[in-house]
Amino acid sequence: MDGDAASVQQALSGGDVHELLKVWEDFNSGETWREVSATGSDQARAAAAQFLAGVREVAALEALRANAKAVELLTARRWYVIKSAREAGATWAQIGEALGISKQAAHDFYRRKIEEQEKHLPDLHDAAAARAVMED
Repeated sequence: MDGDAASVQQALSGGDVHELLKVWEDFNSGETWREVSATGSDQARAAAAQFLAGVREVAALEALRANAKAVELLTARRWYVIKSAREAGATWAQIGEALGISKQAAHDFYRRKIEEQEKHLPDLHDAAAARAVMED
């Protein structure tokens, strides 16, 4: 469907993480229902056909591109959530645990992101406030 391709391309070219995750979910839902359609009972195949008629068609490579871009966006935005967690009293160990990394890795990630903000967006970034949460 041309509309499907256009909406997928729009999501891939934009920066809306929700749209990117929707592309990912549409692909996965479609794959699940195609499997049901191929292996299910007559009733299951009928339900699958009905679902597939209404779901956006997404190619596997498009789903992978959406996944990669969503991960990139979420990771890029992680630093300010770390800042909020620190301001709320979370320790680096707690932040590292929440992210599945060591406290040192969490601290290093945050420090690098702050340095990037200072380098690339010095006029839009409050470096002092960002650095204030770095120490225990």
